[in-house]
Amino acid sequence: MLNNLYIFHSTGKLLFSRKWTGTGTVKEDPVLISGFLSAIWMFAQKIGGGSGGGVRVIQTEENIMVGISSPTYDLLFVLVADPKADIASCKHLLSRMRRSFTQKYKKLLKQETDFSTDVFDDWIQNLDEILKDMDVSPVQSVMKKFLKNIVDETTEEPED
Repeated sequence: MLNNLYIFHSTGKLLFSRKWTGTGTVKEDPVLISGFLSAIWMFAQKIGGGSGGGVRVIQTEENIMVGISSPTYDLLFVLVADPKADIASCKHLLSRMRRSFTQKYKKLLKQETDFSTDVFDDWIQNLDEILKDMDVSPVQSVMKKFLKNIVDETTEEPED
């Protein structure tokens, strides 16, 4: 259900991206996408009063894009997922990603403004750990899977 992840500075500089396979995967250049999303983010801050801490959602026929900012470090985290993904789960996942990323790199993020993106490549291990526990499937499919497991367990024949 997850297609792409982008982490970028408010200047539009892409710090980290991850692409998973999926039908709605954004196929464009990650740097181009981060510039576009950065422009939308800055526009939303200008017209919305600039609170900076809110979560934004953009929905198209093929994707939902959920964004959450880190005003302390001037970062935006954008998760692109299947349009049927549970938005609340995506927001929760992004919050965990933001916490993990900013904790790991807080000294660098406070000191630097001209980031070398290579520094952030090793965060992929942290991301994989976070994703082990998360499911952004729509509630219906999660319940269907849960009920199927219950039925399978109750209909299994006892071993002799």
